[in-house]
Amino acid sequence: MKQAYLLYSESDAAKNQSFIEQLQQTGLQHDVTLTLLIEEQHDIIKATKDALFIWNRTRNAELAKQLEQFGRRVVNRSEVNRIANDKLRAMQLAILQGIPTVPRVLEQRLTADDFPVIVKSIGGHGGNEVFKCDTLEQFKTAKAKLTTYLIEPYIETNATDVRVWMIGEDIIGAVKRIGAPGDFRSNYTLGGSIEKFDLTAEQRTYVQRIQKAIKSDYIGIDFLHVTHDQLLFNEMEDPVGARSYYELFDKDLTELLWQHLLK
Repeated sequence: MKQAYLLYSESDAAKNQSFIEQLQQTGLQHDVTLTLLIEEQHDIIKATKDALFIWNRTRNAELAKQLEQFGRRVVNRSEVNRIANDKLRAMQLAILQGIPTVPRVLEQRLTADDFPVIVKSIGGHGGNEVFKCDTLEQFKTAKAKLTTYLIEPYIETNATDVRVWMIGEDIIGAVKRIGAPGDFRSNYTLGGSIEKFDLTAEQRTYVQRIQKAIKSDYIGIDFLHVTHDQLLFNEMEDPVGARSYYELFDKDLTELLWQHLLK
């Protein structure tokens, strides 16, 4: 039996217990024991000397980099984790790949005519630390809550975005997420609704370009949904959640993941 490790923060492990158990059960079917390690509780480098791989489900790119320096195989690579958890870097990557992207508003050029705007933390996730500001005073209040932030024009999408999941170079699914009534954010975990979304050939090319540029194992890529044919890159997710995948798709995600990891 081979040994692999699954790395979580304590809080995220508690929220994802069912997914963790499914991953472990599927791993046993492939003759691999997948041991859960908690970022705050274990000496990760010492505990993983015999690792076939370490699946990093934290947002700690520095720890992932240290593990790589000790010769461990980390999934996703530390650089994927670093870019995905930095909205500015992710946006710059998309621009370099020629992908339509949500534009930025530079603070030094911000005027009353620019409002409303969206202000969001560069390192936020799950719809947290995102604010819609209709006035300069609201903007000042929002930015005071954040350490680092981006400013974007408010684009009317009826609180709708598209999440795409990729395992390696394969697109395994895409969903359109519609925000809860009265909420400009589209996150499903915040009470929105979901439906399957069929990507156009051009949109499939966009997500494949991103994956090939960063050589990811398992990521989510999010776009603002302006129209069906017009998507604007918004951000990447690593670790990416899969609640809406399980709601809409029949394929066993854990089996797809294990097939890729063991290739």
